[in-house]
Amino acid sequence: MKVSILLATYNSEKYVRELLDSLILQTYTHWNLVIHDDGSNDSTLDILNEYAKSDKRISISTNIPKRSGAAKAFMELLYSTDADYYFFCDHDDIWLPDKMTKMLSVMVSMAEKQSNIPLIVHTDLKVVDENLQILHSSFWQSSGIKPHILKKKGISQVFNFVTGCAMCFNKNAKNVSLPYPDNIPMHDWWVTLCTIENLGEIFEISEPYILYRQHSKNEVGAKTVGPSYFLHKIWDFKHTLRKQFEQIQFLKSIQGINFFQYYCYKIYYTFIRKI
Repeated sequence: MKVSILLATYNSEKYVRELLDSLILQTYTHWNLVIHDDGSNDSTLDILNEYAKSDKRISISTNIPKRSGAAKAFMELLYSTDADYYFFCDHDDIWLPDKMTKMLSVMVSMAEKQSNIPLIVHTDLKVVDENLQILHSSFWQSSGIKPHILKKKGISQVFNFVTGCAMCFNKNAKNVSLPYPDNIPMHDWWVTLCTIENLGEIFEISEPYILYRQHSKNEVGAKTVGPSYFLHKIWDFKHTLRKQFEQIQFLKSIQGINFFQYYCYKIYYTFIRKI
């Protein structure tokens, strides 16, 4: 069984050592880590090379153009890496020691029953600050994420509910996700949409196996859904509308749900997400 972890970095010197140490401490040890650095101008590459020299499981890709951005960097890593199972990995998080063991146990059990379809296993996350102090014990609860509802075909096109750093997926999920359009919003959402579209299965684990670090430079962060969240959306109305328009245009380009369906799902889930 070949298992690959895919990591994209950019100016990651502050946190990447802790991340790499947490991978090395995984109780499941038969993995390889493939890294793309997206043009860092700090000491990130020196750190990565140090770890690659000391651990033969770690390699740095040189085939992907610099400044690709997170979504394309991860998709290109996925395209160029052959494995049975894949994990996306963010540069600033901490993986708890049993993360891979627990997720692969569920994944292999699913694959034994349904070997020919796309499969995703994903978990909850513990939200922490930059010093790893716990802010929320459950990302799903604090952000109003209800995976059993969101994994349905239509509504999954409105909300990205599978967090990349907390997912594991099989080669079938990879295959249905390639090739990918240039305008994908995020890699994890694209793999999820393709899995659902191709009649795959998504299994959620409610226990968190990752410390999801929040800091000022997060590419995508954890949003606590409450009154202040909605007030901010109203206050920043133009930005909210622009992001929604971009999402609708993307869905149109892939023959997804239409404008009316998008806002029906949006309104529906806004009302139920904190119930």
